[in-house]
Amino acid sequence: MHNYIIDGKSKSKLKHIGNKIILELQDKGNLSKYIIVQKYLYFTTKKEIVDEKILGYKFKKAILCETKKDIIYSNVKNIIPIKKHAKSFAVKVERKGEHKFTSTELARDTAGAVFELFPKICVDLKEPELIIHIKVINNRSLLFPEHK
Repeated sequence: MHNYIIDGKSKSKLKHIGNKIILELQDKGNLSKYIIVQKYLYFTTKKEIVDEKILGYKFKKAILCETKKDIIYSNVKNIIPIKKHAKSFAVKVERKGEHKFTSTELARDTAGAVFELFPKICVDLKEPELIIHIKVINNRSLLFPEHK
């Protein structure tokens, strides 16, 4: 199974967009399903999506997991694109709900996962080449990378 997100921008149209994309993927022989996580559509597909864009929407690899720090840490390693080596990175955390950690603590702690994969990479909070997004929403965390 492969997991992706797209940023739907408009919450009111997410279901409509998700249904259209599911049909498009089905036409290509790729069975899939989706759930709505805030303003994102989180897709699980049977086959890897080779086209980064479908119906004009950009697909990003993603993982939906629990909000425990150790689980987030291990999953951050799984979403970092190894093929695209970046010289700098930042971890951006957004939280909704109550948690046992602050956004700053989570960003600092999960940065270690990036350093494990790329020991010589630098932190750059202003203009990073790689951004690791962590959206903590109540009891779920949505993780995805963004390359600049």
